[in-house]
Amino acid sequence: MQAMTDKRHYITGCKRLPFSVDVARLQAEVASLPPTAWGNQRAPVHQETVSVFLRGQAPMLGVAEDLDQPLLQPCTYIKELLQEVLPGRCGKCLLASLQPGGTVYAHMDSANEYFLESFRVHVPVFTNEQVHFFSGRRIFHMAAGEVWSVNNLAPHAVLNLHPREARVHLIFDIFPEAAAVELLARLPEAPGIENEMLFRQVASRRPPAAQKR
Repeated sequence: MQAMTDKRHYITGCKRLPFSVDVARLQAEVASLPPTAWGNQRAPVHQETVSVFLRGQAPMLGVAEDLDQPLLQPCTYIKELLQEVLPGRCGKCLLASLQPGGTVYAHMDSANEYFLESFRVHVPVFTNEQVHFFSGRRIFHMAAGEVWSVNNLAPHAVLNLHPREARVHLIFDIFPEAAAVELLARLPEAPGIENEMLFRQVASRRPPAAQKR
């Protein structure tokens, strides 16, 4: 396993990974999960989301081990993705659904050993053109089936401005082998786009109860 002291040496904002996903297969697998599986035990910045943890549990619960959850067992394609997208050991894995018109409030994840030494991967499952992912002041549009690595130690937020459609991402952390570190090091940063109006909109939506996490 490659020792990595700080992932911010390899990614500043967002990088798209050169990996192809069977989006129809992924969508079908996610849609097959029972509605009762979705809940919210995450930090207040995620209060407009519901999620399903497939490996590990929410950091706020303080559970150290990231073990497979029973709902991962039938998700054969997701298990393949956890093994194949980036070489390394998988930590936490969850599905996160942001409600129509909802916000993931601007925050930074804790700069602890777990988040410093893992690469955060996002795979959009269900999304639309009115979803805006912010890293810093720039917007990144991620299409269904694309694979992205995100620096979650930088300020980030999400706006889903669609009035009817939820935005669902598969999110997981990889503690990388050397080949994964080398890949991230040579991939270019995605440029993103600037939109001051939308940035002010997401920045103004932070409620008092939302915490940095």
